Amino acid sequence: MQLLDNGLRFSPITIVLHWLVALALLAILALQGAIAYAPDEGVRLAFAQWQNLAGLLLFGVSIYRFWARISAYHPLPVGTPNPIEVIISRSVAVALALAMVLLPVAVWASRATAGEVTALPGGLTLPTLLPINPSLNHVVDVLFNIGATAFLAGLALHVFGAVKNHFLLKNNTLMRMLGKHVEL
Repeated sequence: MQLLDNGLRFSPITIVLHWLVALALLAILALQGAIAYAPDEGVRLAFAQWQNLAGLLLFGVSIYRFWARISAYHPLPVGTPNPIEVIISRSVAVALALAMVLLPVAVWASRATAGEVTALPGGLTLPTLLPINPSLNHVVDVLFNIGATAFLAGLALHVFGAVKNHFLLKNNTLMRMLGKHVEL
């Protein structure tokens, strides 16, 4: 079995982790909505714990994905894309992988500097290694907002590229990300 990406195709590990990250992001967003509309504090706390667990899972998977992204060859694009589009798409992919490592750290740092505990299901908590400091909390929150905005812009570009490849160019890029072997 192919363990790392190469110039011709993504590894099965990359494909599974790509979709796992997408599901974790959707779960975090859905849980945020559930927290906003929860009927009482106990339900909000339970949803927040599951959201924190999804963020922790996302962080762990993303460390590996970022390392794999910068240390292995990225497969050649399908078809004959514009070289500028290739540069942009690869830059966006690396930036998204890095953001998936840094944004969960920023959430944890924000909560730690605000004196909040990051609780997980089962009564577990993440350690708060940073001191309670309102000034540092403000800086971390501003950095998180900047990073989250840039991440959402990159994610929009990523989704736009996938939609463009699938519906406009009608190539097999999406099928390749679903694990199908495609000809370049």
